[in-house]
Amino acid sequence: MMEDSFIFYVIGGVLLLYIVIMIPIQYRNIVATKEEIKKSKKTHNEMYEKMSFEEQQLQFNLQGSLLNLPSTLIATLIYKIRHRNK
Repeated sequence: MMEDSFIFYVIGGVLLLYIVIMIPIQYRNIVATKEEIKKSKKTHNEMYEKMSFEEQQLQFNLQGSLLNLPSTLIATLIYKIRHRNK
């Protein structure tokens, strides 16, 4: 019984650490994507269509993974708060 709760805490701790580490990475990716959209004056979809296959896969893996969903949502919230007046 004690071993089950210990394993739960270890896995939960690792997941929490992963989410916290991924927040700045996700934030930098969001900032870079938004800047690229502004520079190129293309829509979001047009920008992704012009990307190479490798870049598309990197974007998909970074933002499309369910494991990255919490850090993506937090990073998006931080971005929107910091850039709400711009």
